[in-house]
This record gives sequence, C-alpha cells and structure tokens, in this order.
Amino acid sequence: MKTASLLVAPAAASFAGNAPATRLAPATQTATAPYGYAFVGTYTPNGGGIYLFRMDRASGALTQLQVFDDIRNPTWLAINPAHTNLYAVSEIDNYQGTRSGAVVSYAIDTGSLRIRRLGAVSSAGALPAHISVHPSGRFVFVANYGGGNVAVFPVRPDGSLGEPTDVRPSVGPRHRARAVDDPPGQFAVSDHDGPHVHMVESDPSGQFVIANDAGLDLTLVWRFDAQGGRLLPAEVPVVAAASGAAPRHFVFHPNGRILYNLHEHDAKIAVYDYDAAKGGLKPKQLVSALPPKFEGSNLSSEIVIAADGRFLYVSNRLHSAIAAFAVANDGQLRMINEFWAHADSPRCLTLAPGGEFLYSCNQRSDSVTSFRINSSSGALQFTGRYEPVGSPAFMLMLKAP
Repeated sequence: MKTASLLVAPAAASFAGNAPATRLAPATQTATAPYGYAFVGTYTPNGGGIYLFRMDRASGALTQLQVFDDIRNPTWLAINPAHTNLYAVSEIDNYQGTRSGAVVSYAIDTGSLRIRRLGAVSSAGALPAHISVHPSGRFVFVANYGGGNVAVFPVRPDGSLGEPTDVRPSVGPRHRARAVDDPPGQFAVSDHDGPHVHMVESDPSGQFVIANDAGLDLTLVWRFDAQGGRLLPAEVPVVAAASGAAPRHFVFHPNGRILYNLHEHDAKIAVYDYDAAKGGLKPKQLVSALPPKFEGSNLSSEIVIAADGRFLYVSNRLHSAIAAFAVANDGQLRMINEFWAHADSPRCLTLAPGGEFLYSCNQRSDSVTSFRINSSSGALQFTGRYEPVGSPAFMLMLKAP
C-alpha cells in the first residue's frame, strides 16, 4: 500500500542540522546494503519526539537525519509488515480531556522515510506503554499500563486506526510490592497497586495474543478472532508469576516454540515451551538476569534474541549492564557474561537486522550506545560511540525483507 503524498509538513518535523531532503536508499533493502535505518521514540520534552537515524552497517555509527515533533512521549513504536505505516503510543493520561493515552498513525514515504501523520485515537486507557501490529497488518494491539487493559484497533485502508474492536481489562488480586525472591538489598518498589499491562503481542502465527501484566504478576493469553478483531479466552488464559515478580516483556525464539518472559522486579527470565496449537505455556527454566552474588536494586527492562536464536540479551537498568546468554538447542539459557552499557539506565535494546550490532537506549543518560556482537561467542564490544538523544525509550530497526 502506498499513499499519494507522504512528505511531512514542515510544522510536523524539524531537521537535524541541515540534513538534505534527498531520497534515501529504500528501507526494504538487503542486509548487505551499506546503510540501515531506525526510528527512535523518546520521552518529551527532554526528547524531541520521533527521531530517524541512518546506520552504517560497517561501523554501527548512527547519523541523525530528522526529528518529528508532533507527538508527546512516543515511547513505543511499531511498523506494519509492508513498511508503509508507523504506529506510536503517546504515553500520556489526558488525551482530549480523558483519562487516556493516544495512538498515533503515520504514513511512511518508502523513499525518504519521512512520516506524515494520519491521525490519532484514544488508546482506551491511561499511559499506553507498548504497541504491536498483527502479522496480517490488519490490527494493532496496545497495552495500557495505567489503564490496566489491552485494546485492539482495526487498520483502515489508508493505514489509520479505527475505534477499538475489543478492550480487555486485566483482573486479579493485588500482590506484594517486592518480589518474594528479590535479590538481596532490592529496595526499588515495583507498581503493584493494581493491574499494569506492560506488553501485548501476537504469537508468530497470529492465532494467539499474549500480554504481560506487571502489576498483577500475570501473563494473559487470548485466542484471536482475526475477522472481528476480538480477544477470546485461550484454553489456559492466565499464567501466574511469583508474587511481586512483575513480568514485563517477552520474546519468542525464532523457531516459535519457546517463549522467554522477562520479570522486571525479580530480574528473572522464565523460559516456557510454547504450544502453538493451543497458546499454552509450559515452564521449562527460571534463570537470573543478574550475575552471581549480585546485591542491590536493579529493575530489568528489555529482552531480545538474535535472529539465529543462538544468543539472548537482557538490559538491567539500575545495574547499568547488559546480560548476554547462550541459547542451548532445547532453548534453555546459560549466562555468558554481563557488559557495561557505558551509560545509566539502559531501557531498551535493539539488534541490527544483520545481527552485527546491538544498541542500547539509555533513558537517563540521554544517549544511545552501540556494541559489536562477536558472532562466535555472543560477547559485546563497545564501539566507543555515543549518539546524543534526549530520554530515548525505544529504537525500531527497519528490517530487510
């Protein structure tokens, strides 16, 4: 799908320096092309909005090209399979005078990668924290952290979003503010005053939708009605974590048969065998994301896995480190080592499409740092580069087809 005029209006974008308005190499390029591209979402007003970067595939260096400043707190981004539309949550709680955040849709010019705002809708809950697109490209899922619910939005023919086809609240008993098996000296209190849905995404097949509620320590599973955009209970609709663990983000193994679930508060990774026919999760392993004998507050944040499934990485915010794991043939994890993020509070990790580099969005350090990945060992080597970005929250790489 390609819309007619996709150049962003001057009021909606400010350019980095004197960045030329020439057309870029297509975003849907091969992994051997010299450049890749990425969007970065930020917390405003310290951050400028949504940034566009060019990535040098040889060095990992990032070059800021544009900033789109027509949105508040675009802290999570998602792109449709055709790379023609970008979606961003606006992590606020006062959209048009309501106790709700917003979801903003954009059209992408596939040559210049400039984005044009198509519209915004209420996220159906306060403080939306995560957004994802169904593999069909026909629906968008939003996790409302403050609202404690999941909303499903239909995608219109022009790429904008309609009113939600379904909104599902998370329900369960309140848990303790600190995890039962906290690391010694853990003083950071996680939000367990009620439901706080932190992530929602479909499984690789698109048949099931999974969400993490960090406030109630639950992982929710629905069967997805792709005709009506409805969330229907799976055979086992709820998987509970330990009290206070705060399941935050998850990632599937590339084979689609294993799910890795990161607990924010107790810094554990729960490994599950995944039944793609039923949406079932069978516990396989529980491993710490912290080094042995670690003591103190941490708050784990992000989890990513290499495209070949050999290595997995976790960001530990208050520890300012990235933990690297080797993935066995059966999916179980073994920690390789941990690596300093070279900045404070690594909130988001992103892998380059070719797997050569890992990037860390360091929210409290106003920077993005980069690391070259050793293809044999999975170890990280700091490139020495810092890209200054105000309060970076999330980086979205444009993947090769």
